[in-house]
Amino acid sequence: MISDRLRGLRHPLAALATGLISAALALSIETSSLWRLIFIALAPLPLFVSGLSAGPLTSLAGGLTGAVLVTAVAGSVGGGTYLGAIAVPIAILVWQALRSVQTGDLRRVWYSGGNLLLWLAGLGLVGVFALIGYFAVAAGGMAAVIGGRFDLAPAAAAMAARIAPGLAVAAWMVIVAVDGVVAEWLVTQLGLAVRPPIDVRRLSLPVWIGPILMVAGLAGAILREGTVGMVCLNSAIVLVVPFAFLGLALIHALLGRFPGGSAWVVAVYLGLLGSPALLGWRALLIFTLMLAGVGSADQLIDFRDLRGLRSGMRRK
Repeated sequence: MISDRLRGLRHPLAALATGLISAALALSIETSSLWRLIFIALAPLPLFVSGLSAGPLTSLAGGLTGAVLVTAVAGSVGGGTYLGAIAVPIAILVWQALRSVQTGDLRRVWYSGGNLLLWLAGLGLVGVFALIGYFAVAAGGMAAVIGGRFDLAPAAAAMAARIAPGLAVAAWMVIVAVDGVVAEWLVTQLGLAVRPPIDVRRLSLPVWIGPILMVAGLAGAILREGTVGMVCLNSAIVLVVPFAFLGLALIHALLGRFPGGSAWVVAVYLGLLGSPALLGWRALLIFTLMLAGVGSADQLIDFRDLRGLRSGMRRK
């Protein structure tokens, strides 16, 4: 009887524990610790773990618990930021990740990693619109905020403000994706996973997202002034991220065919992570754009033959 009660309390206790841990990691921003950026980046991880092992409602309940704690400590702005940047997006992504359909032969097909990338990009676009609207209405302009925070001249602050929302959201997307992958690996190792792991080598995106990225980038470059141009430019920055993941998927697929391919994949990641320390943050930006270019080429040419284009050409 006691064991049955404990089993029934497993999900509420998991939600409470993961929510408190996530909130504690997020609240590290209030400290002077040198590790606070890493702690903040890990804040979505507990919610992913609870959600991928116990369902999206557990993840959402944990996020709401964390939002209450963050609000109590850091105020309504901190709580709202946590709710909008961590709790709700993670619950949505977990909900989508655990979607599946059953085929006629009783085989369960799970929501693909490419579709999750699309949802992540959609959440990123919502974040861009929210940031631009918030700073335009409530904070007196993003350029003024950036200029005051980093002591920049008005011209430099205005230039930085044009791309700041997109870069901030793109960084958030990468952090969320990495936390999701780590959480999936953890629950799989612990035998708690609800769904099978996503095969990164088979990540793909629909063809129609490429033209959207191109149109947004061109519109942002042409409409240099004004809100519309700013929205288009930052939307293009956000849409680069899914294509960068396609580039990584292609690297995984190609290097995995060779002996010692895993070591080469690790070397690629070490090069990406170490590039800011060795070559500066511009190097990381350049490498990311290169990955996005490789991912765009893979979408068009189908190097991995995910759509059967190359095998179809060979049969002809």
